[in-house]
Amino acid sequence: MTIKLPQRAQRTGPIYQAIADAIGREIEEGRLKPGSRLPTQRVLARQLGVTLTTVTRGYVEAQRRGLLNGEVGRGTFVRPTALEIEEPARGLLDLAVNSIMPVPYTEELADRLAAAIPRSAGARVFGYQPHAGARHNRAAGAAWIGQTGLETSVERVVLTAGGQHAILLSLLALTNPGDEILVEELSYPGIFDIAEHLHLQVRTLPIDSEGIRPEALAEACAKHKPAALYCISTFHNPTTALMSETRRVEIAAIALEHDLTVIEDDVYGFLAPDAKPLSTFLPESKFIYITSTSKSIAPGIRIGYLLAPLPLVERLSMAVLRTLVNAPPLMAELATSLITDGVAGRIVEWKRKEIAARQEIAARVLRGLDVQTHSQSPHAWVKLPEPWLSEAFVSHARHRGILVTGAESFAAGHETNVQAIRIALGPPSTRAALEEGLGELVRMVNRVPEAYELVV
Repeated sequence: MTIKLPQRAQRTGPIYQAIADAIGREIEEGRLKPGSRLPTQRVLARQLGVTLTTVTRGYVEAQRRGLLNGEVGRGTFVRPTALEIEEPARGLLDLAVNSIMPVPYTEELADRLAAAIPRSAGARVFGYQPHAGARHNRAAGAAWIGQTGLETSVERVVLTAGGQHAILLSLLALTNPGDEILVEELSYPGIFDIAEHLHLQVRTLPIDSEGIRPEALAEACAKHKPAALYCISTFHNPTTALMSETRRVEIAAIALEHDLTVIEDDVYGFLAPDAKPLSTFLPESKFIYITSTSKSIAPGIRIGYLLAPLPLVERLSMAVLRTLVNAPPLMAELATSLITDGVAGRIVEWKRKEIAARQEIAARVLRGLDVQTHSQSPHAWVKLPEPWLSEAFVSHARHRGILVTGAESFAAGHETNVQAIRIALGPPSTRAALEEGLGELVRMVNRVPEAYELVV
């Protein structure tokens, strides 16, 4: 087995990190199996034309990431647990939860959790914190958001317990019971639940392959007085729609004309680094921008970052106080550590590559179906042929051992005439498991259901 490095022009960072990256890549793609023995450091140094010290640092880095075990007198081996992720109960294959675990980094994240809090910071971390978050954690959030091209400042950032909490805070700060908000006709289910609990009226807007249709937004603003627009401009959940820059400019212009505040949920934006957030085209007083570490890093790191107009920050801070006092300080410290040390950036880069690879599998296996997706999207939207009903298909798929989500879950009141399913590509622990699951779904779609299968 030979470990290969990318050409010098194609790599960034120190060579030892490139060696660790290459080892991770060999493991992910199945060429290095659990328990496999790696070349000695001297042999690999000769193969790569680098110093022995560089290879030693590369192996140490790979061990730190949880990829390898070094055994004195025996050598260096691929960890048996490096790719093990617990699957859903009763053998169900989960294609419903829209997340992807950073498999090569799980051991490293566990180690970082302990290292993120030095003893000298114990008193600060284990006590109450400012409701908007400690300043250094807000600064990390500002830096994370700043990578999108948005202008940020520490004072405008509020820490939240994930993206859904950020949505709740935004609506608490912008609306009163009875107000109307605008939402895409199919959208993240959490927005409908939150609106119901806050006694808000939801008006849905038709969408196309680029998201909200501008003429529909203009008409809704002219006829009604909505308090806010909530939307997902990048890899819309569930349809994967990606707004072009032209569409973003149009939507922003209409919002500005009607003095409408936009709540932009950009939790998938990290997968499309070239797409400018919709908020980029609005003055800072007219948008709230939301991102989260749960999608970009790991689901268990429940930290969100909310960028808001400065006059709203105090109201948002009070909303944090009323809902959970402050975002979890331990998770905030971990997120800050991962961002400032560059680990979060490496995880994002891995996720981009892994999603692209899984999209290639989906494109091949789902060929022939009515699929809407994008090569960088974490999910696919599949329209079902007649006579399938999405509720029946979801039920039948579960019976066959596969979890997917039907269109009803993304509709206001869970009522829609759309017969489609969202397939999340991230949850299966291996690409092979994903391919097998997608293949079974294709066989189901192409099989004409019996009459009893259409009723759930």
